[in-house]
Amino acid sequence: MTAIHLPTIMLGSFAALLVFSFFFALDWVRDRHRFELLMWSMSFLTAAIGFILLAQRTGNYSFLTISLGNSLALSGLAFVWVGLRLFDGRRLHIVAAFVGPVLWTVLTAGFAEIGNSVNIRLCLYSVLVAVYSMLIAWEVWRDKVGETLPSRLVVAIWFFLHGTIYLIRIPFSFLWPVVAGGDTRVLQPFWYSVITFELFVHIIVGGFSFFVLMKERMQWEHKKAAETDALTGLANRRAFFSTLDRLTPEDLGRGALLYMDLDHFKRINDQHGHAAGDMVLSAFSTLLSREAPDGCAVSRLGGEEFAAFLPDTGEVDAMAFGNRLRWVLGQARFKVDDGEISVSVSIGIASGCALTSDELLKCADRALYRSKAGGRDRVTLWTPEAMALPA
Repeated sequence: MTAIHLPTIMLGSFAALLVFSFFFALDWVRDRHRFELLMWSMSFLTAAIGFILLAQRTGNYSFLTISLGNSLALSGLAFVWVGLRLFDGRRLHIVAAFVGPVLWTVLTAGFAEIGNSVNIRLCLYSVLVAVYSMLIAWEVWRDKVGETLPSRLVVAIWFFLHGTIYLIRIPFSFLWPVVAGGDTRVLQPFWYSVITFELFVHIIVGGFSFFVLMKERMQWEHKKAAETDALTGLANRRAFFSTLDRLTPEDLGRGALLYMDLDHFKRINDQHGHAAGDMVLSAFSTLLSREAPDGCAVSRLGGEEFAAFLPDTGEVDAMAFGNRLRWVLGQARFKVDDGEISVSVSIGIASGCALTSDELLKCADRALYRSKAGGRDRVTLWTPEAMALPA
């Protein structure tokens, strides 16, 4: 048994929550499209108000301190969950998010046997906190598609452990019951002191963890922007060759590199405007992304030039893929101001070559040259004879 001053813990928690709320709000003002920052600011603000109310608790039930104070603290967790779903672009469930605070308020205010029993309240509140903590842990753990943030696993484990600790409070409340009252002279079980202190630590760690996640997200976005073609959304030349350079010559030799060039593209820009040219580039990028097999790296190298690397793909399958692209593009019609236009593509393929990425591209470039020289709108496979042609 040990004496703790619960109001002091609550006031300390209130101060920490208020600081986090302020800085999340400040970040949101600077970057207003990130609504998750607003949700997290609301989370810490509502929890802060709840904790200042909880600090006023006495031995008797009070709607303001018991029902409303804990409900606001639970609402803080609900806002965290909503913010995380915004963070990862997932569908919001606003009503479901706030079932916990509403349930707590109804049960503690509407049923005297619950509102007046500190240990029943403790069990109910522990279950609700555990549910929210597990939901938050699950939401953090699930990576956004195509994104890996290093801190996700650590934050998920932290919230999972917090929820587990709150579940442990339930059997402890029966073995060593908590005594009602906010007076410093009230002796509480030792486990209650430890878990109360854990809550304070959790607030600090939880607040910083969301700042870390946001920093990692922004770093990832900057890296992605530096490696992505702004018009088409495909990997740019730098990112494409970075991917290829991570492969060994043997890996490259088991795959196929397609080097593609849209025919007479300058004529499209000159005759129909750059908007028409951008439309064609975007359409071909969509076609390339849609038709590419899983695990294939595709890129806009620059201008009207594109590339794709198909791992573990032989000459026959690579030729079939190239002809499929050529045929589908040839069937498309693009609306311009004075009617419709069609577009063709010339493709060079290098396959079965255990070379570096630069050497492989040179082989595909020679094959592309042969496609252009042969009348365009065709697919050519690299051979030693093609290599001998002047570049």
